[in-house]
Amino acid sequence: MHFGIFNLMNRRDKSQSVSQLISQTVEQVQAAETAGFGVSWFTEHHFSNYSLPPSPLMMVGYVAPQTLRIKLGTSVILPALYQAPRLLGELAFADNLSEGRLIVGLGSGYQNHELIRFGTSLEESRASTDEWLEFISKGLGQVSFKFDGKFITMPETPFSIETLQTPRPPIWIAGNSKDSQRRAASGPYPLFVSGFGESNETLLRIRSEADETWESEGRLKSELEFATLRYCMVTDSKNEALSFAENARYQIRLSKYLRRGQLDIPGAWLPEESFPNEMSPEDILAWNPIGDPEKVASCLVDEIVRVGSNHIALYMAMGNTDHEVIMKSIRRFGEEVMPLIEKEVGPLGGVNIFQS
Repeated sequence: MHFGIFNLMNRRDKSQSVSQLISQTVEQVQAAETAGFGVSWFTEHHFSNYSLPPSPLMMVGYVAPQTLRIKLGTSVILPALYQAPRLLGELAFADNLSEGRLIVGLGSGYQNHELIRFGTSLEESRASTDEWLEFISKGLGQVSFKFDGKFITMPETPFSIETLQTPRPPIWIAGNSKDSQRRAASGPYPLFVSGFGESNETLLRIRSEADETWESEGRLKSELEFATLRYCMVTDSKNEALSFAENARYQIRLSKYLRRGQLDIPGAWLPEESFPNEMSPEDILAWNPIGDPEKVASCLVDEIVRVGSNHIALYMAMGNTDHEVIMKSIRRFGEEVMPLIEKEVGPLGGVNIFQS
């Protein structure tokens, strides 16, 4: 069982400069490494303040020399936006930059306005993801490789960079859909899902659906390495907790807005719009590991025991939450929350889930 820190790097206020957000993210990842987190995740999004990094591999390359042990993952690379030989080369190079700490998270994406500006579409990205997964899983780490598929054609091509990890870096599949569950079962690869800020009951339902899909694909559900994404803050202050939960609602609103399939957005600064039956900050606070160490630990222990999560990635920086408050929360997670969790479930880090 490992924890991860998930770096969305959204920009709620124009007073938050890009360089400031980058430097603060590095400090937060370093703090997470010291606290005992296993993975730091970096996103790929384009054209809006929802998430700044256009390339998670750039962040991997930047953070790698500033850390020592923590794994560096992409959550996710959208392979449909890439040229096939360039992506294989960049992944291999990133594994070397990180001294063998790269995790390759893949997904098909959900923001149509991003995809069409790269000459593809949501439909084509979803249709091609199975082929991209085959291409990367077979080609990454090879010294020479060719591929002839419906979406990807590459003649026999030599590669001068071998991956440090053999036979290649691990691949994770991100997404809640049946297609994502099926792709994960094809490896098998760890499955990375989001509960969208809802309770452990929602994660139980998603886990049950994934188990059924795995069994329908001829896999034992016990083979499923299940990873989740949660909001988390460690604080004794009710005001800080509620403020963080309000920032989480802001992120949920933007995510909801971007899931409409629109071909255009009004500008880089997205409108923050409420939606029917949305969660309140109080709901988010009640359903997520947000609060004092005992409350945070209790929520996560419940997920580990009942949902069976192998990895839990935590949003610990959200919106315009103060950087020093975030840093204190990360440190307290390592110093106070992890011992409470280990008291209930045993030593953390005892299961290696990175080699799929």
